[in-house]
Amino acid sequence: MQVGMSPEARRRLDDGIRRRIDDRSGQFAARWQDAVGLGGQFRLAQAVGIYRTEVNPPVSVRVVLRMLAPIPAVVVVVLVAATVLPGVLTPLIMLVPFAVGGWAFLCFMAIRRNRFDRWLYGYTGGFAELDPGVPPRVVRWEDITDVVDEWVSAGSESMSLWDYAGYRLTTASGDIVSITCRYQNMLDPYAPIGRTIAGMLPAQVGAAIPRFPTIDELITGQAVVRVVARQAAAVRNGAVVERAGIRVTRDGIAEPHDIGALPWAAIERIAFRPGKMKIFPVRGRKRTYDNYVDGSGFGVLCRLLVELGISASFDPTG
Repeated sequence: MQVGMSPEARRRLDDGIRRRIDDRSGQFAARWQDAVGLGGQFRLAQAVGIYRTEVNPPVSVRVVLRMLAPIPAVVVVVLVAATVLPGVLTPLIMLVPFAVGGWAFLCFMAIRRNRFDRWLYGYTGGFAELDPGVPPRVVRWEDITDVVDEWVSAGSESMSLWDYAGYRLTTASGDIVSITCRYQNMLDPYAPIGRTIAGMLPAQVGAAIPRFPTIDELITGQAVVRVVARQAAAVRNGAVVERAGIRVTRDGIAEPHDIGALPWAAIERIAFRPGKMKIFPVRGRKRTYDNYVDGSGFGVLCRLLVELGISASFDPTG
């Protein structure tokens, strides 16, 4: 028998949650107002979230050469000392690890100083990405022509392990915009583990923890849904949609080397995971297609098949 929460306990829980939300909202009030103002400036409609991630710029060749520059100098000094002052060679050799370690630490700190926070403001009409010192990059949902769930290799080809990276968007102008899954909704006082905790708590307590849209939910709800609906309509009208090397037609589905499509009526269900598709036919053996070059795209492909009424599932864990 499950015992519910008393009214007093529920009130204290709600008050505690509200205080956390208010504290977080106050902490980022200026940033939220900036998002509202930017949305009005670019006519992006209602603001729904402010997201932040830390960006580590790639290390340039010049920086790498600068980091390696002292190594030849150390070698020269040691060789000269061994020739001219052999008595000081041993102390010099003992100092080399400390010198190299100190230089590596200085280089590490210099690279860390180049890190910066990237912000993404989400709206019902689009989003804006902001880097320090440059104009915002504004993308409207209506201008997105394609969306790909992006995965990066996390193991050997034989194991086919993939880590979720986010989404890759294509705009009408041909620009490619990658949205990292590392973005955190800064208005969520329980991120990034709030939902995990809510699932472990009793139902009444877990349901009380508020849900703020994650970056994945923002992109899925605003971009993926629109693209999938548009492509499903195109397939029904006779178009062919290709994603991750797989062709989807009105009559069936085809792997890259197939001349004709396997009819939908001959398919019981289709199972996807990053980089892998399994077709379970009504009769005969299952068919497997592996894409070890790029595991991306099968999540959205699964959504497209479901929109077309096909029995399909996607398991991100494999």
